[in-house]
Amino acid sequence: MSSTTVVNMMSIKNIIHHEPQYNRPAWTTPFWPRLRDSLIEDPKLFNHLHLECGICLTDMSIFPHDHTFSPDEGLTPEKKMMSHRARILPCGHMFGNKCLHTMIDEALKDMEDGESPEIACPSCRVVFSPHSDCGHPHSGKFMPTTMEGIYAMPATLAEGGVLSHRCGECLAVEIISVVAVLAPVFTPPLDLTDRETLITYGTGANLHYWAVNLEESANIYDEFVREIPLGDALQRVCDEITERLVQNSKKRWYSEDFAGLKFKLMLQRDIRPRAMEYWEAVEVLEDGEANFDLRLNLD
Repeated sequence: MSSTTVVNMMSIKNIIHHEPQYNRPAWTTPFWPRLRDSLIEDPKLFNHLHLECGICLTDMSIFPHDHTFSPDEGLTPEKKMMSHRARILPCGHMFGNKCLHTMIDEALKDMEDGESPEIACPSCRVVFSPHSDCGHPHSGKFMPTTMEGIYAMPATLAEGGVLSHRCGECLAVEIISVVAVLAPVFTPPLDLTDRETLITYGTGANLHYWAVNLEESANIYDEFVREIPLGDALQRVCDEITERLVQNSKKRWYSEDFAGLKFKLMLQRDIRPRAMEYWEAVEVLEDGEANFDLRLNLD
């Protein structure tokens, strides 16, 4: 009985070194619902995308090996390192990452502290920002590059999707703070000095991380001492939180990607000299210099 070989057209080898199909026209419509449905019907379409940004009318990149950066452009160091990767707004229209963030920054620059301007899609004028509870701007989501990523994308506003009440940054800090509150309940007691603390981290699959320390202190805990095991019970809670976030992300729009979110507890220490120790050290140095000058004068 002969076996059948299945070729995975979504492999990295095929994405980077795929054989061209000259008779197939490129897909040029930067509207996510139509593109999504076509990709689901035929994943080979990934190899035939030619999407232009509706703001600058230049090509948007899709795959990581296509991303380019322009260090000489942009107003801030962060902007200079931004690619022009395709980004999807909740209405479904797509724009380049750098152009979209520049547009948002322009809307924010004349605002007073605490003000949250409404920002609309350049194509359809549907308002997609800000988030209602925190007031922070929304910036859409990067176009996925896998079928799993496509199925994980939320529905557009017209299809029943909603803008999250809080932005991804605020939501992440809130959730990690909950884990930080639960940590002392689920972990063995720690004999901490007044220069040590427990910091809770959340790290996403894109290596973006958040750190929460519930202690109000002027100390800077910049030395990592050791990782504190979560334990089975707290790990189950963290896994459930991550699963709920992933499920919610299929319905709600927030700019962060919480797939693969991992939690860690780290014991950290402030290694800076205390104020009194610092001034004592300064005084010793000054006395030493004075004695040295005195010896020179005597000589």
